[in-house]
Amino acid sequence: MFRKQKSKRNLLTMVPLLESRVTFECDSSSDTGLLIIQRTNFVERLTIRFFKQRAFRKIKLDKFGRFAIEQMDHRKNVHEISEAMIEHFGEEAEPSLPRLVKFLEILEVHEWITWEE
Repeated sequence: MFRKQKSKRNLLTMVPLLESRVTFECDSSSDTGLLIIQRTNFVERLTIRFFKQRAFRKIKLDKFGRFAIEQMDHRKNVHEISEAMIEHFGEEAEPSLPRLVKFLEILEVHEWITWEE
């Protein structure tokens, strides 16, 4: 009869952080960066051992993704990252907030980031 209200979280005030098994490497010669994801679950470990696959995955990021990941290292919330993108890239980053939210959504679906209130 009585339903519990789910607590609503404001995405703009949340701080995205990289998962412990994910590391970031930036390429100084270009504007790109790499996310290095360690393959740690049971099935992946089996494929690494028996099918001789690599123990990590490399994801190439464009300049916007690289900038967003670098801002995550400074423990900024989503709104601050969006504002920093506009300040750094100007009109080229527009629409920065929807683009950033979609990028973070993809990272969250793959469980490569965690959230801090």
